Amino acid sequence: MQVLTKFCIATLLLSGIYTGAQAQKLFFVFAHGQYASPVKTSFKDNYGYGLGAEGGVGIGANKTFFIGTIGYSFFDARSGKEVGNLTYIPIKVGIRQYYLPAKILFLHADAGMATIKEKGGSSMSRFTADVGAGVKLGPFEFGVAYDGFVNDGFNSWVGFKGGYRIGL
Repeated sequence: MQVLTKFCIATLLLSGIYTGAQAQKLFFVFAHGQYASPVKTSFKDNYGYGLGAEGGVGIGANKTFFIGTIGYSFFDARSGKEVGNLTYIPIKVGIRQYYLPAKILFLHADAGMATIKEKGGSSMSRFTADVGAGVKLGPFEFGVAYDGFVNDGFNSWVGFKGGYRIGL
């Protein structure tokens, strides 16, 4: 009988801890699509737009989460330019801070390294960083970020992102 009582108490405690963790959503995964519009003059002169995707994870508590992200973007070279299409593959870590009681709005900042390759050229690794803001509407996230990488200055763009988030 004591074994059954202890088992029931242990099950209730674990169930309560699991339910509390679920309510707090201590961990989440996300995937976003992105449209990028170059802003730095030399980068904007060479590339018309970028399309890409990113995925990542967040872990934290309350309103502050640490984020890890990996992505892929393709920038279309403008015709008549000597540059080729560019691929950008970043790996970043950062922080996301939520605001309002329901964690609807967020600000984020990320930094890391990116592999950049121009069509026909060699790959190079460069420092990359972004800052942005977004809104979480149920399982969907929408945001805007100022993003870029260092290469003869900061080659930058404004990225418009949208995607799906699953809190665990």
